[in-house]
Amino acid sequence: MPRTVFARTSPVDLVDSLHPEHDAILKLEDRTVVWREEGAGGPGKVVKLYRRRGGSTALRSRIFRFRTEREFRRLQHLARWGIPCTPPLGWAAGWTPEHGHHEVLVMEEVPGAVELGVHLADAEEMDLAPLFRIVRRMHESGFCHQTLYAANVLVSRGNPGRDAFVMCDVPRSWTFPRSLLGTSMARYDLLDLSASLVEVGVPPTEVPLQAYDSREGRMVMGLLLEGVDPRGKRKRLRRDLTARIRWAGAWSASWKRRDRPADGLRGERAS
Repeated sequence: MPRTVFARTSPVDLVDSLHPEHDAILKLEDRTVVWREEGAGGPGKVVKLYRRRGGSTALRSRIFRFRTEREFRRLQHLARWGIPCTPPLGWAAGWTPEHGHHEVLVMEEVPGAVELGVHLADAEEMDLAPLFRIVRRMHESGFCHQTLYAANVLVSRGNPGRDAFVMCDVPRSWTFPRSLLGTSMARYDLLDLSASLVEVGVPPTEVPLQAYDSREGRMVMGLLLEGVDPRGKRKRLRRDLTARIRWAGAWSASWKRRDRPADGLRGERAS
């Protein structure tokens, strides 16, 4: 089981340094840096640093939950359900003069991993049906990705014995205490993935939505052929609000049912 590591100072117990070499950097933005660290006789690590978070954000995170902690817990959820993902190793938060308030998430490196979109640009053809079956399992577990794009799915080309498709980058995801099959949240995840596949060159009619579910596949295919874009800012805000409301309702209902006896154990009502 992945361990949880939390440090209120600079998280040097998780990473070699917060100053990676230039050739090790995978992503460099003003507030986000992602880099690779060599493993000592084992698999390497991928480190994600969220920096310059701001005092109000840092205070809110300490009261509620840090962004890296949320992402760590979401990856743990996928791992418990046997859904291929970037294995989480630990997370931490702290402050330094250079990075200000910052958070770190450390994951095990997936051998030979490339983004699905990059792989499709190089590969002549690829069977995408297993990916949609993984997405179905993900939704059955109560997991909603929220940013299920080709850029957030990895293809493992370095380890033939490992699952080819690996889920990654899940900071906006939600976990529910029940299956999401048949819900609009799962449907939009499918539409996100399908639309991003079309953008990288997969013909709409060749997106294997039937591998997920024939009925849902027909509905999403209709939206896809109509050119519906689920990623507009207004639609994204509405989806995020809907997710929050449904998440609160689902866990509230689950909490209310915790003390109810099973049907077979309920006493008979007196006549």
